[in-house]
Amino acid sequence: MSTKLADREPKKQKLLDDFIGYIMNNMKDSGEPDEREELLRTIFIAKQEMLDAQNYFDSVTATELVDHAIYRMEAAKSQYVYLLKLAKDKQLRVNI
Repeated sequence: MSTKLADREPKKQKLLDDFIGYIMNNMKDSGEPDEREELLRTIFIAKQEMLDAQNYFDSVTATELVDHAIYRMEAAKSQYVYLLKLAKDKQLRVNI
């Protein structure tokens, strides 16, 4: 099973790409466009992974998988928080 969003859920990836394109068109200039776009894309993917991990935790019925679900949620949350801090340090601003 692939871990890439595009392989697992192509419709969700398309919506994400469209949303990122919209955001990029409305961003204030604060650095290289390629670097900002990649960071923004990574943040949105990390957020989706965090939501997916929460959904997985909510749907787990086997007690043997509860620890795995918690680990997955905590890992996704840590990555998301780190990326938000990185964006803040780079003074990345988005107008929505």
